[in-house]
Amino acid sequence: MSATTEPRAWLVRGSKNWAYDLWMLENGYTGVDFSEIGSLSSAADLPSMRLLLAAAMPGKPEKAIGNYAAQLNAFANRMAAGDIVVLPLRQQGRLAFGIVTGGYEYLAGPGVLNHVRSVDWKRPDVARTAINQDLLYSLGAFSTVVQISRNDAAYRLGKILGGADADPGARPGVPLTVPKAGDDVVDTDEAIASDGQDIEQFSRDRILGRLRERFDGYEFQGLVAALLEAEGMTCKVPPKGKDGGIDIIAGSGVLGISAPTIIVQVKAQAGAIGSQVLDQLGGVVSLHNADHGLLVSLSELTKDARDKVAAQQLKVAVWDAEEVLRRLLKHYEVLPDDIKAKIPLKRVWLIDEGEA
Repeated sequence: MSATTEPRAWLVRGSKNWAYDLWMLENGYTGVDFSEIGSLSSAADLPSMRLLLAAAMPGKPEKAIGNYAAQLNAFANRMAAGDIVVLPLRQQGRLAFGIVTGGYEYLAGPGVLNHVRSVDWKRPDVARTAINQDLLYSLGAFSTVVQISRNDAAYRLGKILGGADADPGARPGVPLTVPKAGDDVVDTDEAIASDGQDIEQFSRDRILGRLRERFDGYEFQGLVAALLEAEGMTCKVPPKGKDGGIDIIAGSGVLGISAPTIIVQVKAQAGAIGSQVLDQLGGVVSLHNADHGLLVSLSELTKDARDKVAAQQLKVAVWDAEEVLRRLLKHYEVLPDDIKAKIPLKRVWLIDEGEA
């Protein structure tokens, strides 16, 4: 890749076994879990990759062979040093961002991903909420290897890689479409529809998007109070206006003043939450002799803020966007009708493709 060529951006899902996510981060690799396939070094292009896979996977349908071949060819031959790679961390509901630093390697033996490339993981802990909905759709592809190219994706993901708190969106004048993929090139996001979508993650991202649209400020405060009440707490929500750093007072018992008592601050605004917010919360907790403080935010916390939470974990807790969503889904059936009207959900049972 020449110095003037903009790096490409890739989603590499790694393995269905989430334990390999940590292995990749700790060892500086991106990898794919095709353990039944030996080294790909002899396959320098897509046709030879098809031949290699057809021999290694007898009985597989031709369409599946073509799909796997395109993805492995992208991983072994098209991906280049300097490209951006994104790894979805399923257990944490977050994303890791890195830069490809080396060529394809084959690691023999068990307990590892056999097909790897070295990566410098620059940001291993990015909230999905930092990415706009259009790119989250692409990042939900079922494919193991996907080039993310729609809507100025490489530029936008590069900004996140470089430390931006939020996806800046596409640059003015950049076309928001990409050429239609050829029949053999199924490793681009234009082929997501034919290859499948991670419906569960896509739905979670859509729900979080709706939360941000419909629950600003005081309405988000009401939602958090409803979730705490569903957990068995009694809540008092001060009227709109100056609240003295208290958005919700939660406690046990009929009066809501029995231990544990919790002072809650709710932050619905965009932008990262800094450590000063936690300092303020800690001060209010001490002033009112409460047992705990709870910060609830749909935004990311800065590193300083996350460090402060870790240091005060017995006194202060944080509900991030994923935790709010988890509790929303857990208690949805018992939430007030006005909340359910703003975010209408229905339960749908799907086959678990990972187990099928």
